[in-house]
Amino acid sequence: MVSFWSFLLSYPEVFLAIACFFCLSLFRLVRHCHKSDLPVNWPVIGMLPFLVRNLYQIHDSVTDMLREAGCTFRIIGPWFLNMSFLATCDPATVNHCFNTNFNNYPKGSEFAEMFDILGDGLLVADSESWEYQRRVAMQVFASRAFRSFSMSTITRKAGTVLLPFLDHMAKHGSQVELEGVFMRFSLDVSYSTVFATDLDCLSVSHPIPAFGQATKEVEEGMLFRHVVPPSLWKLLRMLNVGSEKKMANARVVIDQFIYEEIAKRKAQATKQCQGDVLSMYMNWPMDPSMSEQQKTLFLRDTVVGFIFAGKDLVAVTLTWFFYMMCKHPHVEAKILEEIKALQSTTWPGNLSVFECDKLRPAIYLQAALLETLRLFPATPFEEKEALNDDVLPDGTMVSKGTRIVFSLYAMGRIKGIWGKDCMEFRPERWISKSGRLRHEPSYKFLSFNSGPRSCLGKDLGLSNMKMAAASIIYNFKVELVEGHAVMPESAVILHTRNGMMVRLKRRELVAA
Repeated sequence: MVSFWSFLLSYPEVFLAIACFFCLSLFRLVRHCHKSDLPVNWPVIGMLPFLVRNLYQIHDSVTDMLREAGCTFRIIGPWFLNMSFLATCDPATVNHCFNTNFNNYPKGSEFAEMFDILGDGLLVADSESWEYQRRVAMQVFASRAFRSFSMSTITRKAGTVLLPFLDHMAKHGSQVELEGVFMRFSLDVSYSTVFATDLDCLSVSHPIPAFGQATKEVEEGMLFRHVVPPSLWKLLRMLNVGSEKKMANARVVIDQFIYEEIAKRKAQATKQCQGDVLSMYMNWPMDPSMSEQQKTLFLRDTVVGFIFAGKDLVAVTLTWFFYMMCKHPHVEAKILEEIKALQSTTWPGNLSVFECDKLRPAIYLQAALLETLRLFPATPFEEKEALNDDVLPDGTMVSKGTRIVFSLYAMGRIKGIWGKDCMEFRPERWISKSGRLRHEPSYKFLSFNSGPRSCLGKDLGLSNMKMAAASIIYNFKVELVEGHAVMPESAVILHTRNGMMVRLKRRELVAA
């Protein structure tokens, strides 16, 4: 080391050249930061500053980055951490990974470990396990008993819980945090659909049940796992501290609820199927080689997946849908005119509820929901892991083990994909000249996934959202509280950052 410094003192021009090189490199990097939305690949730490600096608005920052990069960009993390991944919103790449070369892009072990609350359920499983569960789930969703039970459940919940709750708030002139209402309502519906048991999440006089609070803490923990190096959250898990301790405690609560429901159903010793998810699966002929413990664990993983998948899609989409209604009253007016001509059922309190099958002619309503999902996808990104080396349609080289993150949020906001008006909320883009719904390929509109993993509950989910949205619009005028800012949360689910504060007014056409 002494000889090195002696050399520099003997030849100061060498020291000056090295110093100039680093200063010029730093100057170029800083200037690049100011001129471009693309992240700078800093020495040692990679693009970590970009992720940290933009964490507060990560979805919009990634959208700007992909827009400038041409839809695909490689994020380089610190060399000593496993944080590098390929980000994309290119429909051709989506089609390649989700359809034509599906077998090379499983969810991957890293994804399954990050979402370990789901066990080996359908949402995280790969290979033979996924194929078996997919076949069973297809039979369940195709069952008339399940579809009838699930639709009657959400209709009953809307008429006896959701609308009376909103009516109570309207009568008292209270401000309402609408996303919280939808989250509790959706959890209530999901729990009832799975177990045929009421969780009573939306009672005016009761706080959110322990099960609901536990699901919220699990989602917060999963977000933390996404934004920190895997080595950090795994260390916290090993030490059982911080967010990992909260997540572990929440899992205990969730498992206790679920195993109690399974035990109660087994104790009934009846083969009668009510149409709920648990009944459907308990009556399904399972592999005879499975032990009783394995069967119970299979049921546990299955119902957890149904609950988490069902509650988030409906609640988050309804939240952003009504935000769009507040911002675009002419769209709400068109929907109101459309549903006025349709048959509804009157419930106590003179509240009108639309049954799912009566809303099939409501094309504009469904178009508005699809447009909401285009701009505000409930799940803003999807992940895959390359099983083998590959080349993407745009020529990007993918090595084995590469993690690919697909930004659904960015995909809906790129001119090259949706046109110059891509940032506008325009339900008409979903309606053909003949007045029918316009089909868009799933690799362009990824809200319900694409390819072999496409969402089995798409039609049911849209029907449930149509029913809830129509019933609320018909009975109430929803208005944003003045001065309340609504923006996306940087999370694995596209929640609002500060909630959505509104006031409700009963419409005169249905007022008692």
